[in-house]
Amino acid sequence: MQVSAKQFFTALITMICTLGVLFGAQRLYQKTIVQSPLVATLGSIGGVRSAQMKNGTVTVKVKPGADLMSVYRAVYEAADARLGHPPTAIVFASHANSRLNAVSESASFMVAQGEATGQYIAMESNIQKLAASHGATARVELGTHHLYLTFRQGSSVLYQVVPVTIGGTSHAS
Repeated sequence: MQVSAKQFFTALITMICTLGVLFGAQRLYQKTIVQSPLVATLGSIGGVRSAQMKNGTVTVKVKPGADLMSVYRAVYEAADARLGHPPTAIVFASHANSRLNAVSESASFMVAQGEATGQYIAMESNIQKLAASHGATARVELGTHHLYLTFRQGSSVLYQVVPVTIGGTSHAS
């Protein structure tokens, strides 16, 4: 059986329209059934000012004085429960100035050293001294898989969540 050019183009246009409708329906489903309720749930978490989700990444604005570790865990658990899998990433919106960025860059070396040696108490003390030397404050919290850093200076704030391996074991393998 031979297919005419008219039949081929009709089938092609029908296939493209069908894929467009299916893709649009999937996007609508994601927006109304998954993302909107998730964003509402995240917004009701204590310490969260607002939240957004785009392409699997959750962006959170934190209320002043909120406990970063508690907020991170609550956001992670809520997103995991609603999506059926962990979010691709959780990003905390910061309002940092150049001084806090410099403190953060210097602290990254202390974090790497603390992780490599397992001396987290010394690392915390060193990070707080570093922040104080730049006229800022630092809050360091250690969870089972992450290190939570909050640097503050006046109205500026910088949040960091750093994955760590507790005990100074190698990242190799």
